[in-house]
Amino acid sequence: MQLELDHIFVCVEPEAPPADMLTAFGLTEGTRRIHRGQGTANVCFFFENAYLELLWLFDANEIQSPLVRPTGLWSRCRWQETQACPFGISFRSTASDLREMPFPTWDYHAKYRTPGASIPIATNSDNLSEPLIFISPATKKPRNLPLERRPPLVHQVGFKEITALQVTLPGVQNFSAEVRTLIELELVQFSHGNFSQLEIEFDNAKEGNSQYFGSQLPIVIRW
Repeated sequence: MQLELDHIFVCVEPEAPPADMLTAFGLTEGTRRIHRGQGTANVCFFFENAYLELLWLFDANEIQSPLVRPTGLWSRCRWQETQACPFGISFRSTASDLREMPFPTWDYHAKYRTPGASIPIATNSDNLSEPLIFISPATKKPRNLPLERRPPLVHQVGFKEITALQVTLPGVQNFSAEVRTLIELELVQFSHGNFSQLEIEFDNAKEGNSQYFGSQLPIVIRW
């Protein structure tokens, strides 16, 4: 099964104050959405091949429901007090057959999705020290969507594509089999460090620049 990056989420404070930092930096805000039944809301920044999602707690009762609890989103959205990993990484399948996953998964039947549809989530989801890894229902890159559904893709900073991801996780424990699979497939790089951090590379970092956004949004952008 061939996979490609669909999107990354980073858990932030309600209403996503860090979104203002990204727009001031030169990114164009795309869509905002409430995930009814899941207890989260988001704002997204789209690029030609993938997107960055800022995700926050919207409804404490919904996010702690038996349906949503296995995702760990309750702890992830409160990561500064729980020390859970605040990241999620989603992939699209480039094949029509979803039966052969590169890692074991379980089916999450999100209420905001079409009835009967499910999102395959990697079975390391109970390991809150690692990102939530899942397969997106999407099948197309943002640039390949029909014009009427295509989000804004032009940014003042000129970014086109996400070309690499590096996740730094605190601690020295061994990575799960699911994370090791992502490393072996060269989809994401992982390393150990003092705190959780996500490095997003745009356009092969041809200009050699970088920007860190602080503890409220633990990402580094390289371009």
